Amino acid sequence: MAVCDEVEVVDPRHPLYGRRYRLISVGKESTKRGACKEPFARVHYRFGLTLLLPLGVTNLERNTLSRAAPTKLDLGALQDLIALAEESEGTCPSNLDRSGEAYRKRSGKRSRKISAKSCGR
Repeated sequence: MAVCDEVEVVDPRHPLYGRRYRLISVGKESTKRGACKEPFARVHYRFGLTLLLPLGVTNLERNTLSRAAPTKLDLGALQDLIALAEESEGTCPSNLDRSGEAYRKRSGKRSRKISAKSCGR
C-alpha cells in the first residue's frame, strides 16, 4: 500500500467514483455498533466533515478493482441501448379489443352492510 496525501475513489460502482479527497488516516475504525472488519481510509470531505471510505474502492488498494466489473454505461453503450429500443418499437402492439373488457361489469346484487354475527367460538 502506497503512502500518499490524496485518495481517489477508483471503483466505478461507488457513488463517489472519480472524486479525490485529502487523506487523514488509514486503518480499521470502530463504530458505535461494533468494530468494522474492513479497513477504511478516513478522508476530509467538506465543511469539517470526514468520510470513511472502504480501502477496496480507493486507489490505496487496487487488487479489488480488477475483480469488480464496472456497471456504469459509457456513451457508446448508451447509444447502442437507445438504438436497440427504437428498433423494437411497435413489435408487440397491444389490441384492447382482443385483450379483454375495459371494465368489469357489476353484479346485479349489492353486498350487505352489516356482517353476520359470529358464533362466539
